[in-house]
Amino acid sequence: MKVQDLPPVLLLAGLLSLAACAGEQDGGGGGKVAPIPKKSVMWLTEDGIDGETADRLAAVGVDQLVVRRGVILLSGGAPVVRLLPSPPVEGTIPIAAELEVSGIGSVIDENAAASVWTALEADFGAHLPTELILVFPELGSTAGGFVSKLAQQSGLAVVPVLTVAQLDDEFGRAVARAAHRCIVPAFGSQDADLEGLGETDTRQLPAKLAAIKDLGTRVRVAIALRPKTDPEVDDWAEDIDVLTDDANAEIKRTSILDRSFLVKGPLTWGGRSFGAGETIAVSWVDAARLGLFLTEIQRTILPEVDGWDLVSLPPAGPNLGLDRDELIRYLGGDGPKPKVDVQLRRSGRELTVRLANPSLFRSAITGFGNWVQVELESGSLVATSRGSFDHVVLGTAEGGEWRPNPSGGPNAVRFVETYLAPGEEIETGKVRLPSSRSKVTVRWQVQVSDGSAVTGVID
Repeated sequence: MKVQDLPPVLLLAGLLSLAACAGEQDGGGGGKVAPIPKKSVMWLTEDGIDGETADRLAAVGVDQLVVRRGVILLSGGAPVVRLLPSPPVEGTIPIAAELEVSGIGSVIDENAAASVWTALEADFGAHLPTELILVFPELGSTAGGFVSKLAQQSGLAVVPVLTVAQLDDEFGRAVARAAHRCIVPAFGSQDADLEGLGETDTRQLPAKLAAIKDLGTRVRVAIALRPKTDPEVDDWAEDIDVLTDDANAEIKRTSILDRSFLVKGPLTWGGRSFGAGETIAVSWVDAARLGLFLTEIQRTILPEVDGWDLVSLPPAGPNLGLDRDELIRYLGGDGPKPKVDVQLRRSGRELTVRLANPSLFRSAITGFGNWVQVELESGSLVATSRGSFDHVVLGTAEGGEWRPNPSGGPNAVRFVETYLAPGEEIETGKVRLPSSRSKVTVRWQVQVSDGSAVTGVID
């Protein structure tokens, strides 16, 4: 079994075990120092969560929730704290508060941290957060000192969010050193939820974090889950299935994001209307890509990575990339590959094949990687209808090798589906065989965005 075939819980547990073996060091008394367990953090939107969702998150190992609470203004005279209403959050998972720090420069009031904490404490009351998470759109020379003083005043862990670019800046490193920890956005394409992800950075995670590997700073790596579209559509984009229908749009090989779709006629998607000739670019994180990110996080040794932040909890689906139930099921050990159910229906000389995905997980979007193939042992076949698949291609299959568009009589046909959505069922067009006794082989493949595939054969 390959690594990518393991359920995520087994995969992460195995990687943690490897890290423990590699990272153990002799202590003064000859004992071993075990690595710190990884922390799983889920950020919430302004909608909060109900008790049932909170219980499900706790059951799949989420250790902390994060709610956005507002802005701290340090420019000018006395600091100003502008707080948003706390969203409704039920359940027992500890909650951290995220605040944006604006106006930090070379000079701030020496009592700024005390004033800020007085305002925050009055709002928190008896419900103190587990952490104060600070986002710095801009950094100044006083940022590190402010972080240290706020930690002293509050008695809480103060955790700055620092972009990869900020880690390369002396002020950013000073903040990381002062806090002894930080959150670094490293994966995902949507910078609406996390700063620092707007520009493509294809380096491996250790290279992104190299500037602070010798500071003794612990890192949590943040993954932005919200999909990105150009042009923008309403909130969290809906499932992409409608765009992958060949009647609605054409997939373009080049894109400013992951994929682009050239609209063929009037179309409504994501709460927005599009006309013929318009292009929609999309980028997303599905369960398989999330698995790749988590694997890379687990393999990073320096600096010490002690967890990850998922930003933010998706709404109930179906959505582009991930929906809430899919994400929770994945964190609990399901997926990320779709489940593929294939059934043959044969009547005399005619054959159809039904392909179903009863799972919450989805295929990759590909013009050639998802297919059902019918092969004859001898003779030629006839297939003129694609059924509910996107394309049908006649060909030959000899010695396990597929060749499309044969010059002679075809002995095989491939039905191609651009995207197999969660819960989707599709059926091939009718395949006419030479006789009711003709022997056929049916093969199928469904590609997953991590590079793996679900395959099978019926003889």
